[in-house]
Amino acid sequence: MFGLFFLAVVGNWAVWKQDLLTTRQLSLLTSGVLIFLGLVGVAATLWRSRPATAAPTPNHETIDEPTPEGPQDEEAHSQS
Repeated sequence: MFGLFFLAVVGNWAVWKQDLLTTRQLSLLTSGVLIFLGLVGVAATLWRSRPATAAPTPNHETIDEPTPEGPQDEEAHSQS
């Protein structure tokens, strides 16, 4: 981000030195560049702060754990 700002300052200086723009045009260009760089910074901040996508939940078909619903399960078939 600082590199872009530096390039903007050097570019504005070069335009001023070559007398390509009036002082008013140069000030408007500088303001526009700074606003643009600010928007780029906000967009970069928001893009980085987005949460990662959630991991997909496993299907019931892919779970290999046995279910405790057979006749051997004591809690399901108490012998009292």
